[in-house]
Amino acid sequence: MSNDSCNLPLDTDTFGLTCIYGLIFSLGLPSNLLSLWGLYQLGRSGGGSCQLVYILNLLLSDLLQLLTLPLWMLYLQGGHRWPYGQLTCELVGYVFYVNVYASVMFLCLIALDRCLAIVHPLSSRRVRTVRVAAVSGVVVWILTFLFCLSGLLPTVFDSDRLLCLEQYPVSPGYALFMITTVVLGFLLPCTILGYTSAHIGLTLQRSPSLSNHERHKIVGILVVITVNFIVIFGPYHLVGGYRFMSLLLSEEPCGLERSIFLIYRLCYGLTSLNTLLDPLFYFFLCSDARLELQRSLPCLARRQHGRMKMTLSARPRPSAQADSETGQINLLVM
Repeated sequence: MSNDSCNLPLDTDTFGLTCIYGLIFSLGLPSNLLSLWGLYQLGRSGGGSCQLVYILNLLLSDLLQLLTLPLWMLYLQGGHRWPYGQLTCELVGYVFYVNVYASVMFLCLIALDRCLAIVHPLSSRRVRTVRVAAVSGVVVWILTFLFCLSGLLPTVFDSDRLLCLEQYPVSPGYALFMITTVVLGFLLPCTILGYTSAHIGLTLQRSPSLSNHERHKIVGILVVITVNFIVIFGPYHLVGGYRFMSLLLSEEPCGLERSIFLIYRLCYGLTSLNTLLDPLFYFFLCSDARLELQRSLPCLARRQHGRMKMTLSARPRPSAQADSETGQINLLVM
């Protein structure tokens, strides 16, 4: 398969992206559904908070993005030819982009909420409410919707070549939109995550009630979250920034498109890994949500009970350190 205008080898990304999407969908769908169920049970038990609202929105955006992956796999297997019509292409492509950047925004809100909770625990109580979180969630969805609408209109479907969410070479307007996503969808969130992590770390260093191990544990989780964001979204936005800036300045855009096609497409596919990792960082580190999930699903409760018995038999004198670490992680996440 070759593109009519740039002679791109469109089939070179089929195997890699199909494997990536298949792995993410098969593991990410059950983990997100389990996470949503656990958070729902936590909310029913009275454990609701503004953090719960942000995490719920994050997981919903991940789930919507996951549901588009089977169609993208069929698109790849069909040789980059979209057989479902223009309206379906625009809907699926739009859902994909909206949920990628909505999840980025909710990650920033979670980080800012943790920063307020740890650095300004008393003065931020009026801001850190469920109502404010719900309104913030609605605002995020509306702004993300309008932002993506401005960049993806009038269409993301090439009716002549049946390409969906692909342009070779791209139009100047689309290139400017993608450069804007690099700034607002990656560089700005990186700044927010880095600032909140550093601010929380400095606050914890001055806290006399925490041991060094507990401080290192909390700061370590913040660093892992920030590094995870950079690793998942960094390659796509950095390679994309180079691609679209060069296309605006280049007199031979097709040569650049051919040289960067495969690496850009693989980096594009890797952004979906956030749908797999978000439940691990923002649910499975939360002891309250795990307990609610175990209570609502007896099979998990029995498995956990068996592990506890094995642990107790192997260690007759359990240390109180584990309880302290769990409490600190719960402070960080919820």
